[in-house]
Amino acid sequence: MAKITNLTVLNPGDKTRMITFASGNGAVAETDDPIVTDVTTFPAASQYTDLTNGKHYVRIATAKAVADWACLNA
Repeated sequence: MAKITNLTVLNPGDKTRMITFASGNGAVAETDDPIVTDVTTFPAASQYTDLTNGKHYVRIATAKAVADWACLNA
């Protein structure tokens, strides 16, 4: 699958955020995508919306694996 492009953090100004809300184009499918590998910016419970196909993902683990992200509307 293609890497996530146009990744945008929707709450970047929240310096004390515990979770991140993000959107972009592409599914969570590549192990080297920043959304998968960066557990500091995208901790557990973070949410990502794929604007290409309307899929919504929530990070349920921090093992730095694609499986960390569960698709809620698969």
